[in-house]
Amino acid sequence: MIRAAIFDFDGTLTPLTLDFSLLRARIEELAREYVEEDVIASQANQYIIEMIHAIGDMLQKDGPIFQERAFRELCILEVEASSGKALYPYTREVFARLKAKGVRIGIITRTCIEVIRTVFPDMDAYVDAVVTRDHTRYVKPNPEQVRIALACLGIAPAEAILTGDHPTDIEAGKAFGTITAGVLTGRTTAPLFAKAGAHHIFDDIRGIVELIGDR
Repeated sequence: MIRAAIFDFDGTLTPLTLDFSLLRARIEELAREYVEEDVIASQANQYIIEMIHAIGDMLQKDGPIFQERAFRELCILEVEASSGKALYPYTREVFARLKAKGVRIGIITRTCIEVIRTVFPDMDAYVDAVVTRDHTRYVKPNPEQVRIALACLGIAPAEAILTGDHPTDIEAGKAFGTITAGVLTGRTTAPLFAKAGAHHIFDDIRGIVELIGDR
C-alpha cells in the first residue's frame, strides 16, 4: 500500500524554466575569483551543486565564503527564472485527492525553498514535508533527501512512491527502496526513464492518483 507520495518540484509540479547553462556559467564566473581555470574544468562532469561543494572543499579557509556566495547567487537566479510561473493546473487537485485518500505528501528538490514559496505560496495547505538543498549537502541522486522526507512523514520506503521528471529522481528513490515513477513533463523521455529503472512512467502526476486507485 502506498502511504506517501514524494515529488520533485521543477518539471514535475511546475514547468521547468531553469536555464542550466546560464546557471553554470554564472557560478563558474564566480569561481574564477577563487580558483584557476583547470580547477573549474575538473568539475565539468559534476552537477552545479556538487561543483560548488567540491570547489569549496578545495579552498579550505575561503571555502565557506565561496559556497555562501555561490548558493546565494544560484538562489537569486532560480527565483528569477521562477518569477511569474505557476504550478501545473492539476497539481493542487492531485494533492487534494491524494490527501483525501490518506496519502502523505512530500517534496524533495535540489533548488532553494524560496523558489517553492514563490511558485507555491499555499504549499503548507497541501504538503506535509519539504526537503531542499538547504536541509542537506547531499541532494538527489544521493538518497539522503528521500531519507529525511520519509523520516519527517513517518513512512517506510516500501510504502512510498517518488515521482520526478529526471533520472536523478529515479536513482534517489531506488537507492532508498521506494517505488519510483517518471513523468514526461520535463525533458526526459520514456526510454530514458525505462533505462533508469523507473517502476512506472506517466504523462504527468495524475498517473499517481490512478495508480493508488480507490481506498
